[in-house]
This record gives sequence, structure tokens and C-alpha cells, in this order.
Amino acid sequence: MMWAHPDYPSQGIPALVAAKAAKNQGEPAFMRYHLAAFEARHEKGKDIADREVLREIATTARLDLVEFEQDMANNKTWQAVGEDHTESKSEYGVFGVPTMAFGKGQAVFVKLSAIPESKEDRISLFELIFNMGVKRPYLHELKRAEETGDIGIQLK
Repeated sequence: MMWAHPDYPSQGIPALVAAKAAKNQGEPAFMRYHLAAFEARHEKGKDIADREVLREIATTARLDLVEFEQDMANNKTWQAVGEDHTESKSEYGVFGVPTMAFGKGQAVFVKLSAIPESKEDRISLFELIFNMGVKRPYLHELKRAEETGDIGIQLK
């Protein structure tokens, strides 16, 4: 398997391959799959490294399941994910998912707990990320403090 390393196992590769398999069915299929995968992971807490969960997501996204399974088993699909990774790393410095790339040297790794519900909030968030990531290159990392209960807050 690509990127296999005993000290640094990756749980995200099957989900990326599944997204590529969905994209092979066209952009609308990919968008349905992408949104269903995000919901499964972030709203329902499902393990998107689990092949059965990926199949459930494909069903929810109304994909052709035979084609989806064939693409998931096809080495070319896995290779395409590897090529995307290599290109993203060399062109934009991407090191993880999800990353928003605004141009060479202007990629921002972003973690969201949920997608904003309104279109206005989604646009506002995108603009905020763009302004922080591109217009403020001196800003390197921003993390939310986490409550610890007995001692106040502790930074992650």
C-alpha cells in the first residue's frame, strides 16, 4: 500500500481513494460524495477509514456502487491519489487534509468541526481563511484552547 510506514500509519488514504473513485463518476457525484463523507465523519462521528463506511457514504451519495467498488480496487485510482499528493506537496507545500491552496506557497491547513449552515457564513469563513492565510504570511498557527475542567484551559 502506498505511504505505508510502520511508525506513521495513515488512516486517511482509503477516504481519499474513495473520493477519487466518486470523482470518476463526474463532478456532481464527487460533490455529493464529499458532502456525505464530511457529514459522516464530522456530524455522525463515523470512521471514514472503514471500507464499509465508505460504501455507505457512496450509497448515500447515490453513486454507481459497482463502478465505485471497481475503482476502489483499481491500482490506478490509488496511484492517482499518490500523484495528487506528490503534486500538492511540491507545488503548494500541502502536508495534510484538508488544505486550502490559494497559490504557490499560499496553502492553509484548516480543520472544521462543522460546515457553516448559511451561504453567507460559508463565504465569510472562506474570506477569513484567505485573509489570514494569504494576506498575513506572518501568521503561522492558530489553535483553539480546550477546557480541561479543573485548571481552566490547556492549549492543544
